[in-house]
Amino acid sequence: MKKKGESFFWTSFADLMTSLFFIVLVLYVLTYIKLKKKEKELVNTVADLKHKLEVYELVEQNLKPLKQDTLLFRYEENYKRFTLAFDVNFALGKSQIQRGDLNNYYVTASKIESVGKQLQITIDNLARNKAENPAMNNVSYLVIISGYASHLLSGSQISDYDLSYQRAYNLWGYWKGIGIDFEANKYKGLIDLQIAGNGWGGVGRFERDPENFMANETKNQRFIIQIVPKIGNTNTE
Repeated sequence: MKKKGESFFWTSFADLMTSLFFIVLVLYVLTYIKLKKKEKELVNTVADLKHKLEVYELVEQNLKPLKQDTLLFRYEENYKRFTLAFDVNFALGKSQIQRGDLNNYYVTASKIESVGKQLQITIDNLARNKAENPAMNNVSYLVIISGYASHLLSGSQISDYDLSYQRAYNLWGYWKGIGIDFEANKYKGLIDLQIAGNGWGGVGRFERDPENFMANETKNQRFIIQIVPKIGNTNTE
């Protein structure tokens, strides 16, 4: 009887160990598959981040002429955007790029035209980079033209927000009228143009000078231009 009991024990023990072995084996295989999948995801993530870094560096390289052209542009490092380096002073409540609406019209309009041409050169460079580099196929750019308004005593908030949009819209229309069209067919799939009005809002406004209220506040009649890369995920799986 003792030998039969021992035989039964070792048989059960062997079955138990065999079962545990298969359980451990299955868990190992599942863990291995999961870790390999995670490793692949991390590799794809690193590749995607590396690609995005290359794109940002390329964009920065193409934006260098704008940063170096201090006569036309002022780059605001804190906000990663461009503002025009010269005054754009409108008559009270006016928004058109034309005589009677824009103070010092001829000089300012000439500079505005130069700004548009320089922006066009920059965007053409971005288009050429995309055409020559297959890795740039999933890259496009958000171009934002924002108008601002000065917070003067005679204006209301809602009217000045609308006024700031009208100024940005008319700037876009002025450029388009002289052949600088950022929505032309050649920029399809490359440029997403947005026109905005920030009114009294937005960051980086000139602070009011209590001793010379009009002079400082009038500087807020300006245009802000942003070029933001939009980069798709390189992991297509």
